[in-house]
Amino acid sequence: MAQNINSAYRIKMILDKTKAKADKIPAHEVWSEVFDLSESDLHKRNFAISRCLADLHDEVELVRSEMLKAGYSPNLYEPTLNKCNATFAVQLIPGQWAQPKQQITSEVSTVLGFCSEILPNEEELVDEASLKELRKMAVELRELLKHSTLPPYTNHIIEKHVSKIEEAISSYRAVGIKALEEVMQSAYGEVISNEGVFKEAKGSTELSKLSNMWQKTKSVLDGVASVNKRIGGVQGMAEKGASLLEFIQGL
Repeated sequence: MAQNINSAYRIKMILDKTKAKADKIPAHEVWSEVFDLSESDLHKRNFAISRCLADLHDEVELVRSEMLKAGYSPNLYEPTLNKCNATFAVQLIPGQWAQPKQQITSEVSTVLGFCSEILPNEEELVDEASLKELRKMAVELRELLKHSTLPPYTNHIIEKHVSKIEEAISSYRAVGIKALEEVMQSAYGEVISNEGVFKEAKGSTELSKLSNMWQKTKSVLDGVASVNKRIGGVQGMAEKGASLLEFIQGL
């Protein structure tokens, strides 16, 4: 049967990747690797991990809801989904990996695989190289902002958008392409509402690099073949992305 990319698939891939990690590894190190988090400040990194685990919890509940709608008996998947939520408990972040790992039993992978085949395909996978390129662009722009001569409030707005893109890259592992869709939606609205700020930054290297990051995000969205109920949403975000870039270029 064809592999369906959906909430159950993403949860399964994450748990399959982490179940072999050594018991004594700090849980925050495991999650940092899963979500590609490189923040050196442990407090900030744990906050980012908490956000990603909350996303995973929402995905678990989406699987629960969709399986119920599909007419399958809850006793077939409820125990596994409950174990998933126990694995994603934020209070376990400071401890060793052994505690959340004990929930990842052999039937968890089997049941999640069963659910992923039942639930519809939502999207195509994004090339990991594209996500790495976006991450690299964010690092380069952050470094540039440290020495920027733009007004502080302009720097703040640009940095905020860089943070949103970084968060979307991490969240992609949990929620899929909708993480990048939300970046484009947020950027589209805020750029228009802060037109004056972006006009002041016109011609700057900082704005050019941010625009390149939006262009890359849009190209990722353009390259994802969405299906079923999600096709309208992805196409809508791609159109907003095109309008956003036209707006920036026309300043």
